[in-house]
Amino acid sequence: MLNLSSLAGALPEINQSRMVSSGYAVWLVWDGKLNTAITHTMRDYGCLLMAEEERQALWYCPNSEVFRALARLQTWARVNSINVFAQVMPVTFLVGYDLTTSLSLPQEFLSQSAEAPNDFEVWIHPKLESEIKNIAGLSLRAIGKPDGLSNVEWKLLQADQGLDYESTLRWYFIIKPLGKRGDKESIVGWRDFSNEIQELMQRLSLKYISDVNEGFMFFPLDNVRLLRSFCTDMLNLIHEAKTQEDHKYWPVVMAVVPQGELPFTQELPKKVGVDWNRLTPDFPHMRYIDGFLLSPWFAVNDARLGTKQTSLESWCNIRLRKEGGEADYGTIEVGIPVPLTEAEGTECFYCGQKNHSAFECPSKQFGLQTGKAWAQLARMSLDDINEGVGQINDDIDSERFVETANEMFSAKEPSKGGVILQAVFDINSPVQPRTVKMVWRSKAKEWAEGFHQLGPEEGDHIWPGLKALEEGDQSEAEDEAKKAVVKYTRSYQPQSLLGFLHLEKEDPTQAMFHWQEAERLAFTPLQQGYLVFLQARLQEILGNFKESTSLYKRVNVLSPGWLEPLYRQGVCMVKLGFTGQAMDLFFDLINTDPNIFNRILIDPELERGRVQLLSFLWDKWSEAEKEAEKLRAKLKEYIEELDKRFEKTHPFYEIAEAELAKLKHTAEVDNYVAYRMLSRGMERFGEQMEKQVQLELKRINSNIDFLTERVREIQKEAAWFPFPKLLVEFNKDFNYCVEKVNWIKTQHLKQADNFRLATKYVQEIEQRVDTLSGRLVTLRIVRDSTLFVLMLGKSFIWFELVGLGLAFVGVPAFLWFTQDVQGSWLVSTMRENQWEVTKGFVIILSALALAFAAIKSAAGFEKRKQQLFDQLEEEMNRRSRKRY
Repeated sequence: MLNLSSLAGALPEINQSRMVSSGYAVWLVWDGKLNTAITHTMRDYGCLLMAEEERQALWYCPNSEVFRALARLQTWARVNSINVFAQVMPVTFLVGYDLTTSLSLPQEFLSQSAEAPNDFEVWIHPKLESEIKNIAGLSLRAIGKPDGLSNVEWKLLQADQGLDYESTLRWYFIIKPLGKRGDKESIVGWRDFSNEIQELMQRLSLKYISDVNEGFMFFPLDNVRLLRSFCTDMLNLIHEAKTQEDHKYWPVVMAVVPQGELPFTQELPKKVGVDWNRLTPDFPHMRYIDGFLLSPWFAVNDARLGTKQTSLESWCNIRLRKEGGEADYGTIEVGIPVPLTEAEGTECFYCGQKNHSAFECPSKQFGLQTGKAWAQLARMSLDDINEGVGQINDDIDSERFVETANEMFSAKEPSKGGVILQAVFDINSPVQPRTVKMVWRSKAKEWAEGFHQLGPEEGDHIWPGLKALEEGDQSEAEDEAKKAVVKYTRSYQPQSLLGFLHLEKEDPTQAMFHWQEAERLAFTPLQQGYLVFLQARLQEILGNFKESTSLYKRVNVLSPGWLEPLYRQGVCMVKLGFTGQAMDLFFDLINTDPNIFNRILIDPELERGRVQLLSFLWDKWSEAEKEAEKLRAKLKEYIEELDKRFEKTHPFYEIAEAELAKLKHTAEVDNYVAYRMLSRGMERFGEQMEKQVQLELKRINSNIDFLTERVREIQKEAAWFPFPKLLVEFNKDFNYCVEKVNWIKTQHLKQADNFRLATKYVQEIEQRVDTLSGRLVTLRIVRDSTLFVLMLGKSFIWFELVGLGLAFVGVPAFLWFTQDVQGSWLVSTMRENQWEVTKGFVIILSALALAFAAIKSAAGFEKRKQQLFDQLEEEMNRRSRKRY
């Protein structure tokens, strides 16, 4: 026995449903291999396969087509024997916010079990009996409840063999080219591409009607297979036309509508009730239920078209899948808030929303600061952005948009939804009063430095008039503006104020006139460019996209450093339907300012081309994401390298650690801007690290050269120490210094481990060289003292020998030469005390010899010392040369 609960357990779990619809579930149980005719028939009649296992499957059908499908299979089974059990029961169809589909089955059905019968049996729930009676040829027969089914009066379906039970699912496929019909470019472009479409329709044997005036081309598709075939071929044709030079391409919008009671006549496109100006180009639009029917081969995309997506009758669009089931290109899964896109009508001049007028726009109360929201948005991942979109959907009341939006703006701690909403309003900040104030105060000529030179609020009536406009007092604002015009006849400010006043009075003609007059009176490129920008924005919200694009181009000439006009040109192209052409412009802007990427993700004014935009952005996102993965790995290497290269006490370590912490935090955010910030930050840090390493290497090499010279000097000085056996500690430190100097000079210091060891060794060598230098002072004293004593002794001995010679020769000679002298006390005394006189004379001469020796040694000590050192060094060098 096979259990239905097993299939129900395989269904996706949807916690919060976006769409809920009642319909019919078909539980199929079979023996062996299921005949493919059953699967094809179920699909051809609009049934969706929800879950499948071996020998059982669960299908869903939104309408009574399921009974025709089963009746046809039953008729076919009478000729072709098949053992299939089919049970039809009422269920609820659920669609999640990510467009995941599931079923809600009553608890009584989940405990059911069944086996394949000997024939094709279709059991119908009694609640569906009225549906059966509405289809000719079908009836129910009660023959008892099979074992394993829920305890209700299940009945067997009986089909009349004389009827074929053909499906009633039929559609009209309508194609409309973009562009104005009178433009030569549009005429030529559509003519060439329409030839390609006509060839496709001829291959499928489709009969079509072509509207020459409006450019519509439409035709019937009478079954699911034909719908699938044409959508596949059409999307492939568009892809080839875009990518291959031998094909002609022109953007078109496409809609698939049920035939119903609509006649196949020239007036068909006007009766389907579709706003063609809001359809996304190059993707077929259809009801959700039709999109889900094609979901095995196509990916379903959201397309609000001004209404809440609350039913399967709402609009979606589709794109091709690959053989593996994935879309033939990626797309960024980011939602857009429903309250910002569901309204219809004219866009607000200040913010682009259609759910309020310019008079009541919340942006009029914003302060001067802009850009903060973009920095906050850059720190939000895609999941955070989607969560913020959900908060806006929950907290913003479409009927009370202004009040609920102001509540979200006034929160002390902005939520994720508040950040996104603020960013949405910041998109059009250049045309809001907060920017007007800065333009009026700006003293600069160019836009790039325009808001760095702001003057005071000068001029009577002008500023009170603008304040009254912000507060909603149009009468006061008009009075002040008229007074300002009279007082300042040559000033552009009163005229620009009158332009805003007429704008809020919904008089665009007068608003345009006053802004043109203000442009004539403006005297700097910044002022002129801004006033032309206001005119371009007014043309844009009026739907005159070509005129607005031309004006935005004029702004580029007047203010070449301003990116906003370029972005608005891209927006106008998307609104016209030329999304592919706009992406080239957007990509250039993204390369200049990555925040443009996030702007495109959340900009409600780009809704028409959203599917294409998200697909185009996927390439940049995927590229940045892959690069971010590499950078995250590189960041780990930098963190490890920092610890390997530098001690925590190193001055660079603290700076680098703080920078790496910021980069690590940035790397955790899945956001394109964060990816770009990570890339720039890693590049900058890499340069800083390389610069610091080079600086350290230069310092190490310089220190090593200096320390090498010091070690040589120490070696030279220590070599003359007369008592080498006493230099045990000195030699130990000296040998350590020599060993580490040689190690540093022979290693590849750019390697992190060697770099850190070299840094450490340099510090140790410096310490030990300082220690050796201190010890060398003592060694010099001992060495010089010893040498001085030796020189003193040598000189003393020579002086002493001379003195002794004089003493022992001079005294006898004196006595001999004075032997005839009589009466002299000196002579008499020396004769009487010859030996004592000689000894005294020797002592005196010895003292004099010592004194003369000390004077002589001191006077020639340095010279003699240097001579000795030079002689010994020369002798050592000579011996060294002989050795080698």
